[in-house]
Amino acid sequence: MSLLPSTNPLETPEILRRISRFVTTRDAAACARVCKAWFGHFASAIWHAIDFAVHKNLHQMDAKVLTKYGHHIRVAENVRSENHILVLIGSNARDLRELSITEWPPEFNAHISDLLRLVNVSIESLKISLSYSATTYFAVDSLLPTSRSSATLKLRSLEIHGLTMSRDAFSLLLRNCPSLTILDIKGSTLVSLPIRNKSYEDNYQLLGVTDLRAGFNQVFSADGSKGEPPLLVHFPNLRTWEMSGPTKPFQISIGNIRDKVTRHCPLLRELATWDSAPVASNMIAQAFEDLEVIGVENEHISAEIIMAILNHQETLKSVLTHYNENTLYAFGKAPRVPWNLLETGWIIQSIPRLCTRLERLELPLYEMNMDDIEVAKWGCKHLEVLYIRIKYLNTMEKIDRAIQLWKEGRSITVIGKMRSKKEETSASSSPQSIIAILPEDNSIEARVARHLLKFKNLQRVWLGWKIHEVHQE
Repeated sequence: MSLLPSTNPLETPEILRRISRFVTTRDAAACARVCKAWFGHFASAIWHAIDFAVHKNLHQMDAKVLTKYGHHIRVAENVRSENHILVLIGSNARDLRELSITEWPPEFNAHISDLLRLVNVSIESLKISLSYSATTYFAVDSLLPTSRSSATLKLRSLEIHGLTMSRDAFSLLLRNCPSLTILDIKGSTLVSLPIRNKSYEDNYQLLGVTDLRAGFNQVFSADGSKGEPPLLVHFPNLRTWEMSGPTKPFQISIGNIRDKVTRHCPLLRELATWDSAPVASNMIAQAFEDLEVIGVENEHISAEIIMAILNHQETLKSVLTHYNENTLYAFGKAPRVPWNLLETGWIIQSIPRLCTRLERLELPLYEMNMDDIEVAKWGCKHLEVLYIRIKYLNTMEKIDRAIQLWKEGRSITVIGKMRSKKEETSASSSPQSIIAILPEDNSIEARVARHLLKFKNLQRVWLGWKIHEVHQE
């Protein structure tokens, strides 16, 4: 007698529910057309995410359909018109988890507030961006639960760009978002109101926030008001600060900045600043201690910046540069090296030479010379990610050959380890064994491959086009 169920597994509701979580929207639509029972299970997958940049005519859909299925909506992106807002409100999408509102006119403030009140208890990720220059206040109260509600906000990530709010309202918002971990207020303005208490009565500390994206002047009260502590006072466990610029002339001394950073955010170890060289170098060198990750603007790299970075050589693990093209590493051909950066490669090599804990080096617009690289060893033996360009390694064919030689050398090294574990610290990593892999080949490709083989933890490489990866054995 068979113990197997007599029904088709695809007729089991639990199995259908599990399958619906992993199919694409297109596949979910196909499954929904199979039968009425399947439609009920796959409707949620169809309506799960709405991108108004793609679903441009959604507001023309029958209101009854929106009302019937709108409660399945969990993600709404590119909300940028009154029609988009009314779709979400009319469909009663009160279980929304991710919401992105961009480029909306100030006259829609009332509708925005209504939408936020509808979803404030369920929303986990919220992005609101205003590109208009007129002062527009953010209705903080629309995100707060009503006085009759005991619900706790679930918001984990909050981005508010181009809006204005008072410092009191900002602090009230933080107090009501206990789950917040990421806060981005680039381009927003915090207005200082007359202080009723000289000690500033609401320095609420949000322990979960580890990632802050805000300009220096936002954090340190650039309006010149007296008595207010920096925003850092709210985030004692802050680990990462992306400091958007430009920074106006300092209102306080570098020493005072360092004291406040040390006092309020003792765990801060990652800094990204897109300011010009003089400001960035001063901040990196003097205002922060024991940084592990430093990010700077590509065009601002200079001897000053390099020296500032080297102040953290004993703790530094990652050096990154910002490039305004998100698709840089997907290009078939990398952008040309700017003429003013052609001669800076030699000084940048001080970073991998001296920063012995370095694991990630991303300098895609800088060109290094193998002659300089071979003069002195890089001290970063634990390097895992390397994005650089090499002089004369300037065609896709050359890059591909260098990468292929590196991968072949890695394979030979792994085989050698398997054959003799006793020699894994010598035969697998010594310069002699690396040279033996590429005998009497002094081409630029072979020289680059030999250099890469010195780093046994290296897993991801970019040398001018395509990111190449190998898995750690």
